Amino acid sequence: MRKQFIILLLFILYQQTANASLSVPAQNSLFLSENSSVSVLTCEKTSKYLYSLFGHSAIRISDPERQIDLIYNYGTFDNDDPDFYINFINGRMKYSLSVSDYTAFLQEYVINEQSVSAQKLNLTFKQKNKLFALINEEIKPANKFYNYDFVRNNCATRIRDLLAKTIGPEFDRTLLLMNKGEGSSVRKMISNYLTKDELYMLGMNLLLGEKADVVSSKAVSLFLPDTLAKRLDQLHLRNTKLSASPVYLFKSDRSQLPSPNPELINKGLYVLTLLLAINLFVQKKPLYLNKLILFITIMIFTVVSLAGCLLIYLSVFSSMELVRYNLNILWCNPFYLLLYFKAFRKYTIMALLTGILVFILCYFQTISFPFTFPGLLLIMVLLVLSFNNNTSAGNQIKSINLV
Repeated sequence: MRKQFIILLLFILYQQTANASLSVPAQNSLFLSENSSVSVLTCEKTSKYLYSLFGHSAIRISDPERQIDLIYNYGTFDNDDPDFYINFINGRMKYSLSVSDYTAFLQEYVINEQSVSAQKLNLTFKQKNKLFALINEEIKPANKFYNYDFVRNNCATRIRDLLAKTIGPEFDRTLLLMNKGEGSSVRKMISNYLTKDELYMLGMNLLLGEKADVVSSKAVSLFLPDTLAKRLDQLHLRNTKLSASPVYLFKSDRSQLPSPNPELINKGLYVLTLLLAINLFVQKKPLYLNKLILFITIMIFTVVSLAGCLLIYLSVFSSMELVRYNLNILWCNPFYLLLYFKAFRKYTIMALLTGILVFILCYFQTISFPFTFPGLLLIMVLLVLSFNNNTSAGNQIKSINLV
């Protein structure tokens, strides 16, 4: 009897020990320790990749006691998806929250020579665990995907929303007070951000529509990772800074990738425009010069027409509000192709010239973005050359009648 009792007692003790050992990993996976930390990482922008043009934000959760050092990344997308570019153009991009090892994440930015800074958040033990629970709920397969929006729903705004859920109404109220007052338009914010990447600035300004010129509140600027980092550094809750000062985890010693000199390109466009304008007053020109002018005209008008097709498609079919009602269509449209049809040439040229002039009048104060104004002058001169039957360029174009 005593032997059976001892065996039963040992069995009960074994079961309790087994249950206790199983509950510890569960607790470790659900809760952070007192020594844990939560940081917002800000990754430097680079023109090396289009998706890194405005930088990146991520969340780091570190807990040495639980052997946790993870990066939660809201900027994950699958560029191997066969419909990736179609969805991108249509504004139906699916991004997701992913998790990765901190060392592997940082190494990628070291290889690409992009600086990474961290701001350690001054959260309470309860807030850290609340954030940890929220972000692990978001990363579940049913929750991790979201509809990407360049301004309203990206890696920076998702972190702002996560902090609002974690800290509560006090965070929203304080941030609202900080963002009081008139801000800038999205176009101006983007142009200021891309001052050293003029070709990208030109492309962005070409794609952006009328709504990008609406002056918004300062809160809208939080879609930029650098702006989010600045706001977090300035934000105080109950006389306590929300975050420590930024500390570099990796500091790149390289400068931004060189971009074309805008002044040099502008001067080149003005010189080309002037040389073509001189041909308006030259009666007889060598054959090679006529062919050169014809080649320049066809190339420029074809490129502008193709770009115009894209703008019209985006304005009609894209779900991105910022690319709708695009006044660039006044000068960048497919109607340049009508110049190759003799019956439509005269009225097409007049309509295109009118469209360019209307665009210049509408954007007179904001047309400072690079290459645009000299480019418009060049197109206008080419249109006048095409209209002038006495110029060789005009005669050459007249000879290319598809109908």
